[in-house]
Amino acid sequence: SVELNQGRMTVHRRKFVYAVLVLALSYLTHCQAVAIDLSDLPVLKYGTAWKNEKTADLVYKAIKSGFRHIDTACQPRHYREDLVGEGWTRAAKELGLSRSELHLQTKFSGAKAHEPGTEPYDINAPLEEQVRQSLKKSLENLQTSYLDSWIMHGPEDSWENTWKVYNTMEEAVDAGTVKQIGISNFYQLEDVQWLYEHARIKPKVLQNRFYPETNHDAELRSFCKAQGIEYQSFWTLTANEHAIHSPPALEIAQERGVSPEVLFYAFCMAIGISPLDGSTSEEHMREDMELMDRIRGGKKFFRNKSELETILLVLGFTHEFDRSTLLHTEEYAAEEL
Repeated sequence: SVELNQGRMTVHRRKFVYAVLVLALSYLTHCQAVAIDLSDLPVLKYGTAWKNEKTADLVYKAIKSGFRHIDTACQPRHYREDLVGEGWTRAAKELGLSRSELHLQTKFSGAKAHEPGTEPYDINAPLEEQVRQSLKKSLENLQTSYLDSWIMHGPEDSWENTWKVYNTMEEAVDAGTVKQIGISNFYQLEDVQWLYEHARIKPKVLQNRFYPETNHDAELRSFCKAQGIEYQSFWTLTANEHAIHSPPALEIAQERGVSPEVLFYAFCMAIGISPLDGSTSEEHMREDMELMDRIRGGKKFFRNKSELETILLVLGFTHEFDRSTLLHTEEYAAEEL
């Protein structure tokens, strides 16, 4: 009968609505379990160097995959900062993200870091004015009114000029245009110590190449940890292939069901490093964000601390700082998974 059919349809509608509500609740519960706090460190950051005209699409895909920290530079030679702005705004609009749900980091690059004619400032202006013009260009490129993090891309040709750049960057923090400042490509411990001791506003970031030639910055990383400075690494995978694909590391990766690269990122974060991740593969982006979800969800990645030590030894780490770090990796290692 008509009434019976209508009754059945009503029941089906109720079941359908109930199923949708259950799925929605499940989704919200999952999101809450892996909720992203931008202040949680260490963290994987999406690196945008060498992406050229593909930058916007790759940044868009990275954010869609779960990345919330984006690193770039106001240096057209190696970065398309303008396309980073295009990529993050497109992703944010589609996902309904506010600006405060993303962490944008860029850099001031000195004149020697640019191809002649591509400088984002007047090269004849005083150095302090070049820094201010670079910041203005970064805000324009990134389509934002403020930066979460602003880094000096490298030391200038003298301490006097390095200090001029850093002092001008401090002004941006005073003005509220920049939340924090930092440095990059500083490889001498005494230089970082001196700058830290004399800076009015302390650097919150040291971003360096992570490779054997500098003993993987063991002393610098120790100093950073003591002073609450975030150590960010680049060339993290490229410069450490010997360790990533070593038999012991491959065995651990196979047991965990992850790629050797994901395992190495997990190791880096376990010892306090925030790696720059420049993946151009959506599949790899998702794998890397699954790692972050696992860490945020409180799941242990390594079976025990001896597994961490295995990778430590393959890398050739001998500094006491790294060995002592293993005593404080409870978030990443457990006696049993």
